[in-house]
Amino acid sequence: MLRLIAMPAIAAALLAACGDAPGLGAGPAPAATVGETEISDEQLAQQAKLFTFLATLGQQQCGGVPAGGETQEAVCNRFTLGNMVQGTFVDSYAAANDISAKPAEIDGIIANLDQQLTAATVDEELGKLGLARADLEAFAGEVLLFQAVQGAVTEAGLGDEELRQIYDDEIVRFTTIEALHILVDTEAEAQDVYEQVTAPGATRKTFERLAKQVSTDTGSGAQGGDLGRAAASTYVPEFGAAALALTPGEISQPVQTEFGWHVIYLVDEQVTPFDEAKASLLQDDQGTLFASWLRDQAAAQGVEINPKYGRFDPETLTVVAVNSTDPSAGAGPSAGAGPADGAPSDGDEGTPAP
Repeated sequence: MLRLIAMPAIAAALLAACGDAPGLGAGPAPAATVGETEISDEQLAQQAKLFTFLATLGQQQCGGVPAGGETQEAVCNRFTLGNMVQGTFVDSYAAANDISAKPAEIDGIIANLDQQLTAATVDEELGKLGLARADLEAFAGEVLLFQAVQGAVTEAGLGDEELRQIYDDEIVRFTTIEALHILVDTEAEAQDVYEQVTAPGATRKTFERLAKQVSTDTGSGAQGGDLGRAAASTYVPEFGAAALALTPGEISQPVQTEFGWHVIYLVDEQVTPFDEAKASLLQDDQGTLFASWLRDQAAAQGVEINPKYGRFDPETLTVVAVNSTDPSAGAGPSAGAGPADGAPSDGDEGTPAP
C-alpha cells in the first residue's frame, strides 16, 4: 500500500489541471460528442485509469465518494469525462494557436514525481492499472498544455493595457524594500526623532544609534531599526505607502499606524518589472476568465454526453449524475476509483476540483 505523508505536488498539479485531447471515437454511441469530436468508451477507460493512479497517490478516490447507490466506477467516469470535455476545447485552441508542451517540462514533471515517490513506486502503481511510463508522460503533456492554454486565454482576455493598469494600481505587491525605522508612542516624540535624524551632519549611523536608544520596537531597535528586506505589501498600508514615497537614503516625516508613530529610513527599493510581474497578474484572474471561456466554448460547440454516464452541466462544466430507472445508467468502463467530485468555481481554473 502506498504510504504518503501528503499528496505529492505533481499529483496535486495534475489533478488540479487535467484534460484529454481525444480523437475520433469508433462506434455509433460514443461516451461524449464535443462539437465534431467524439470521445470513445476506450479513451474514457484509459483516462479514468490515469485519474485513478493520481487519486491513489493522494490516498483518495477518483471523482469522490459514491452516494445514492452509485458505483465508484460511475463517479470516476463522470469526473474523468468532464475533464476530457474541457480538454477537447483546450486541444483545439492549442492546435489553432501553435501551443505545445515542451519535452523538457514533461521530463521535469516525471522526474519530480520519481523523486518524491521513487521511480520503483511509480512504476508499481502504474502497473497495477495496466499503465506504462509512456501513458504517464502523455498525461503530463496534457497537463502542461492545459496550463499553457489557460494562461494564453487569460492573457488574451485581459490584454497588456489592462494588465499594466492593474500592475500600476498594485505596485506595492511588486516592490521589495529594505528599511530602518524608529517607533515611538506619540507624534511629539516622533517629530523630535525626525529632527534629530535629519539635522545637518546626521547620517545613517545617527539613525541607528537613536533607534537603539528610543525605539519601542525592541526587536528592530536592537539592530539599529533594521527591518531587513521585505515586500512592501507585507507592512501595514500606512507604513508601506510612506516607504514607497521615499527614495533610497531619504527619511520620512512621522507616520502613524496602529502600532504607534514611525520615522522611516529607506535603504533600498527593488521593483519587479512589468514583464516579470505579468505571470502573477494573470494568475489572479485566470480562474474567472478561463472558466468563462470554457463555458463559451461549450455553448458554441455543443456537448452531448451518453446518458449512461450522466449529463453535461454547462455552468459547472462537469458531468453530473442523472436519475434513471435503468440500472445501467451511470455505469461505464472505468477501472478504479479516486478524489472528491466537484464543480469548478470561477477560482478553480475551470477544471473539476478533486
